Amino acid sequence: MARKALPASTRAFSARAVRRAAVASACALAWVLAGAAARAEDLDGEPRFKSVGVQGNPLDFIIGRYSLDLEYLPVPHHALHLTSYYEYALPGTDDQLTGFGGELGYRFYTGEHGPQGFFAGASFLVAELEYIHGNPVPIPHDQANDTQFVQLGGAVDVGYQLVFQGSFAVGAGVGLQYTADTVTPQFEYDSHPWHDLVYGAGLRPRALLQVGAAF
Repeated sequence: MARKALPASTRAFSARAVRRAAVASACALAWVLAGAAARAEDLDGEPRFKSVGVQGNPLDFIIGRYSLDLEYLPVPHHALHLTSYYEYALPGTDDQLTGFGGELGYRFYTGEHGPQGFFAGASFLVAELEYIHGNPVPIPHDQANDTQFVQLGGAVDVGYQLVFQGSFAVGAGVGLQYTADTVTPQFEYDSHPWHDLVYGAGLRPRALLQVGAAF
């Protein structure tokens, strides 16, 4: 069923507002958590084992994805990794991609005291998305449509994470992911290789930038 898309200027303003709010919230949360844990560690000066990490990926903001990463280490080196995210992207002039998704996986860290050091991991990916393709000016062979679909896949990542000043955590990594869509969304009539690379299904590279706290 066709659905009228919001004007491009309104959608762009809304996306910028959401990005600014997400960045501010993530920074505030990381500062509060890291500060509290650092004060506790200063009491005896000994490194404490940090079993929980809370982080966000600022790179996701660029593509309209707002995520929160949670890690739990029941024992040193071994971490359960959970990511949840909300997608509000503008892949084309009159297109919108919205929905929710998540990842569930495992990571191995070389560090002894928590989620730090070199890491390698794998995860399962799932998302429920809606792609709205608008066509305010009728163009032949480019019909407006609304596609709802589920995206499933998996990913592998490697990288390095540093925990400093008590509990501040910063990490970076690279990986590969493979996803498949239950229904293929229709992009704009013109070719958009960048949008297909970022939002399309199949084998794709991925970049990680983690900022947050471990405690």
